[in-house]
Amino acid sequence: MGNSGGLYNAFNGNYSYNPSPDLVFKLAAEPGFGHYEVFGVWCQFRDRLYPCATNSTTTICDGILGPSSGLAHNDSRQGGGFGANARWSFYKKQIDFGLHAFGGDGIGRYGTSGLADVTVRPNGTLAPIRNYQGLATLEWHSPKLDVYSNLGSEYDQRTWFVATKPVGYGAPGFNNSGCGIEVVPGAGGFAPGSPGNCTGDTRNTIEGTLGFWYRIYNGPKGKLQFGPQYSYIVKNTWSGTPGEPHAVENMFLTSFRYYLP
Repeated sequence: MGNSGGLYNAFNGNYSYNPSPDLVFKLAAEPGFGHYEVFGVWCQFRDRLYPCATNSTTTICDGILGPSSGLAHNDSRQGGGFGANARWSFYKKQIDFGLHAFGGDGIGRYGTSGLADVTVRPNGTLAPIRNYQGLATLEWHSPKLDVYSNLGSEYDQRTWFVATKPVGYGAPGFNNSGCGIEVVPGAGGFAPGSPGNCTGDTRNTIEGTLGFWYRIYNGPKGKLQFGPQYSYIVKNTWSGTPGEPHAVENMFLTSFRYYLP
């Protein structure tokens, strides 16, 4: 790991905590009414441990006095989860209703929010974070108009440990005192500022969306359609010291699309 605020080491290129590709298994069925899927994901995480790195200059570790890379080794942890999807059509396919559910350990990356997959224990090993995801969709279709609505949520479980101080993900002792303070942008106003004393580990995100597509023209010269959308987004964090900051965002989007014939 690098020391750039917990980010990857910028001086040794890009690397990944995954020593192997994720494996995805899926079964799908259409028995005559509805479409159904069950699926599973398996993933592996690995980090590099340096037991002698924090030794004092008077301590011998692996025959070496002071901090060293002695006894360095890899540690791997398993993750994965299971999920299911279902979709039904009613009234001559004018109404579509769908459900999605997914849960497991270390699968935060599979959600649109990109929540954390793992955190770190006091001994330096990785700990996969329990994650749950859910989505419901409802759509209505006509020759000129499609109306859709979505409601979804993603959740990362509090995963923390006690050492000389709380460590991990969402620890109650984390400092959130600066989360409500707006800071001055850097780089002469061209770089977003980063608040101090604001851990704010995400507990869950919730989004509701409502929109429609209206086909202005659909014929031999192509298709022209217009679609506005409204989204309401809530982000909740794990409580720290003090409180549990949260954010709310209202979004209005508009799109015009022309499809070539």
